[in-house]
Amino acid sequence: MRSSLSCEFCRRSKIKCVNAGRAPCRKCERSGITGCILSRPGAKNRTPLVHCAQQPRHPTSPCLPSGHEADSSNIGPFPPVADVPVIHGPSQGNEKQRINDHIASLSPGVIVRIMNTFSCKFPELGMLHPSSFIEGFRQSYSIESQSLLAAVLAATGSQVSYNGFASPQEFLTEEQYASFAREILAESCFKPPKLQVAQALLVMAIYEWGSREFHRAWMYSGNSIRIMQAIHSSRVTPYLPNPPPGGENDSVSIAIENRTLWSCFIIDRMISAGAYNPPMLPVSEMEKLKISRPLNTVDFAFGGISTSQAGSLEWNLSSPLDTTARILDITCAFEILTTGFDIWADVMTFVLNDGRRAPGMCAAQNCPWVPGSPWSKTKYRLEAWRASQHSKLYYPNNGVMAHTFPGSGESFTYINLLYYICTLMLHREYFPFLPDQDSGPVGPVDHPKLQAEAPQGWWETSAHELFSATGNIAKILHEASECGAEVLTPFAGFCAFSAAYMNLYVLHFPQINLGRSPNAQQNLNTCLEYLEAFRMKWKLGESYCTTIKHALIVYQRATANNSRSRYQGKSRRDFDHLHQSIHEFRVLDRSEQHLREIEGAEKEAAPNGGIPPETNADAATLGLDMPLTDMLNEVSTYAHEQSMWSLWWPSIDEVNQFWV
Repeated sequence: MRSSLSCEFCRRSKIKCVNAGRAPCRKCERSGITGCILSRPGAKNRTPLVHCAQQPRHPTSPCLPSGHEADSSNIGPFPPVADVPVIHGPSQGNEKQRINDHIASLSPGVIVRIMNTFSCKFPELGMLHPSSFIEGFRQSYSIESQSLLAAVLAATGSQVSYNGFASPQEFLTEEQYASFAREILAESCFKPPKLQVAQALLVMAIYEWGSREFHRAWMYSGNSIRIMQAIHSSRVTPYLPNPPPGGENDSVSIAIENRTLWSCFIIDRMISAGAYNPPMLPVSEMEKLKISRPLNTVDFAFGGISTSQAGSLEWNLSSPLDTTARILDITCAFEILTTGFDIWADVMTFVLNDGRRAPGMCAAQNCPWVPGSPWSKTKYRLEAWRASQHSKLYYPNNGVMAHTFPGSGESFTYINLLYYICTLMLHREYFPFLPDQDSGPVGPVDHPKLQAEAPQGWWETSAHELFSATGNIAKILHEASECGAEVLTPFAGFCAFSAAYMNLYVLHFPQINLGRSPNAQQNLNTCLEYLEAFRMKWKLGESYCTTIKHALIVYQRATANNSRSRYQGKSRRDFDHLHQSIHEFRVLDRSEQHLREIEGAEKEAAPNGGIPPETNADAATLGLDMPLTDMLNEVSTYAHEQSMWSLWWPSIDEVNQFWV
């Protein structure tokens, strides 16, 4: 499947084009992209990207009654719009002016739909108020509104087209919008603070994170926080040096400011937890500023609260966790997410700061089952957060489909992903990286070991919670995709990646969950299918897929009958970089280190320090460049046939050559 030809979509997206020398290539075929035309890189008169128009993947929706086809012209709550300009490739004029003209020509109907799509697909950034934006966009086509709209288009990208309302017209590429937004924001960041600039910076922080530009994402997030602190300060300070213009203190403006501040809080917690950086906007700072709770969806949509009411609202974010008097339903989804991401940041901080291997964490009083231990406190907070939610928000007791009809499918999916990824990360920290294939649920097998014995049945219960969370992540992602509520965001991608790894783990070590994961193969395939779609949108997905492939190699070799003895005694210490990649939200490219660790494990155990002869095989038969699902199916087909073992087990040198 290798060819010197590639299509424009793959070249623009900076991904490897896999084809058989004829169109369509594998990426376009799998994604439903029509008009794929192959050409040689560097050839003149290449087909412009717009001829690879992205079409909706699912012509019919499982959410519709049987026998009814989805009408792409009527998807969404707005009437069809047919005046989106078609962009016919690069023009000879000024690129910035060309993009500016393109954005200016978008009709209000299209803009509202774009904003609505973004708000649904990125629940962690529930700060956009479409009617206010449209009103400002009409009255004054400002540089700030340009940057925000460009950032939103960069982040949503193909998800707008997949919704069907923009087809067959085409937008620009995501990177073109991002470059346009970056240029404007570079000029706007140091001007008097504007709300739309802060919002654009937050959207670009998500975009840069998914593009693996982690430092840039961190800087955008920090700049947004400073701008919002300045805006908030200018509103609440008794004696302002420069009072804001009239109208900026109305209830709608206060509501948008409120949600934007909490969006800053979420992105700050999300990024700081994934990059070992201290949070810039912790809960204590929000409480010090007396930022009221995030408004619910209805209050936010219909104008927020009055200025007189603003000061009387509760501002202590944690108080719902201490009482059952206020149960949060789906209209409070954004408020639920603010607390949830604060918990997630604590979980990630615990894990990425060496977890149970940190100094003192294996002491008897710090074991996870001990009340008051760091793990126990975090777990209690997580469960209290869950208890504060309405029972209709619990998956799998309630499905995505029920929430899709009222338009809350994505928020419902996000809330449950957040709960289950926290559960997964907490429990996984104490399970061995390479358990014995026949052992049941057990704690750490490598040093440092826990200095106390767990209560009877504790590890069995822990395994049940861990792998139930793993399965539920896979199932809810599948349901969301089937119902048109798919979320392709960096955070959701990390959830899919973590669940894929744990399903791979329990597939090879079924006794670690006492055989209670019969659907591990199916759930794994679901996660891998999601990751294939995810990596077509986000560069971050390439790192996730690479890590899963390397984990697959390790676990297949560790459990094979003719090689199992060579992995006896191996643990997390022997695969430290691979273990690190499995736990990180910002997974870096550690392919070289992963392969060196695998090679080291083989050489150490092999006679005379060499790689076992049966590992010298033809790497092409395994096809490490094939999609994850195909690779896994091929491996699984031959795993039980020892005569076929050498056909799909490549040498480390051959694997290394592929990744160079």
